[in-house]
Amino acid sequence: MMRKEKWLHKLALGALLTTMLFAAAGCSSSNSADAGSGTKKKIIIGTGSEYKPYCYLDEKNNLTGFEVEVLKKINERLPQYEFEFKNFDFNAILVSLETGKIDLAAHQFEINPDRKNKFLFGDVGITTYDLQLVVKEERTDIQSLNDLANLNGTVEVGKASANKTAVTDKWNKENGNRLKLILEASDPTITLQNLASGKTDAFVNIQRNVDAYKTTYGAKIKVVGEPISRSSAYYLYRKNDATGTQLKQDVDRALQSLKDDGTLLELSKKWLGGDYVSKI
Repeated sequence: MMRKEKWLHKLALGALLTTMLFAAAGCSSSNSADAGSGTKKKIIIGTGSEYKPYCYLDEKNNLTGFEVEVLKKINERLPQYEFEFKNFDFNAILVSLETGKIDLAAHQFEINPDRKNKFLFGDVGITTYDLQLVVKEERTDIQSLNDLANLNGTVEVGKASANKTAVTDKWNKENGNRLKLILEASDPTITLQNLASGKTDAFVNIQRNVDAYKTTYGAKIKVVGEPISRSSAYYLYRKNDATGTQLKQDVDRALQSLKDDGTLLELSKKWLGGDYVSKI
């Protein structure tokens, strides 16, 4: 009887050990699956919906444009992330980044001291963003902000938080506040009407937008003088934030690869009408 009990005890112990081994194997397999399951980190991207051809709603109310399509290509090269787009009014994008509602800001942002103090900029530029003074085609008396100031002229700049507003306002303060600055109209046709009617003497913009206005609206305008500032557009991230720092490094790497293989140039030609890829 004792032998039988010992035999049954060994049999039960063996069964228990086998069960434990299978359980451990199952657990190990589950952990491995979790580690390599391809779970993606969601990244919320803040952009606009009224800045054609960069970020706007198409006829089906889908967000599209150069900014959006470039970021989609970047996401294809960063499979560890899932990009989700949320559109905001321009002035709300950076507030949303600062408060943690989004992880990346994309709206052709340029570097200026205030932004650089608050946010982390990418190291790889997306597009060139040289600011130019634009006047009516027949005007010959304006070649610079100084010429415009001598006429006590009125110049349309950007939205309140736009870099072209900051750049022009800085020049104006340093040169006797002789210019009258008005903020950008909600529609480029209003900007062009203001210029044509004489309500403004000039506006500040970039060459590719001027070219687009000529083609789309038949605008009789021209760029004059040297650029008011030379710049590039970048993506922005939160400062002193582990997610933001890692995301910046990954996006920089992917964006550079789009430059190196010509993909960014193709997108620039398709959406912007020419080679406006930043050399930085």
